Amino acid sequence: MSGFGNLAPNNGLGQSVRNKKALASYNAPDTDSRLIRITNGDTSVTPNLFHDHTRYEYIVPTANVVDVIFSTPINGEDKSLHYLVLDNSNNTGGKVFTFDAGYVFLDAPGTQTYTISAGNKVVWFGTFSEGKLNLRVGSESTN
Repeated sequence: MSGFGNLAPNNGLGQSVRNKKALASYNAPDTDSRLIRITNGDTSVTPNLFHDHTRYEYIVPTANVVDVIFSTPINGEDKSLHYLVLDNSNNTGGKVFTFDAGYVFLDAPGTQTYTISAGNKVVWFGTFSEGKLNLRVGSESTN
């Protein structure tokens, strides 16, 4: 087996030693900790769920009270895991978030509008399945 550096072919798979140099050069990113943080006060958000295990945080800027609309997520893969965090902890007023039909809030069926109180945050976790993001309230929520 030429061309494999220090690999020693002596087991059923043809190798028993990993090439440490290759591991250092080709490590894959850790998608479990992927974070997308929105900090500029966008009023329209369409999450791109292309990567599994994505965490989205919407951090409300100080003194920002403009309503936010979350559109149906795009590029979702069935059964992928996601977190959605709405953080209004820096703000002195309530902030309204409206979600379209692509979101199913399992703790409050039929509810599509949430007001996050000043100084609080809401955390949801769930899966993307059959074109919808199904979410439950997480224990970190303070609203």
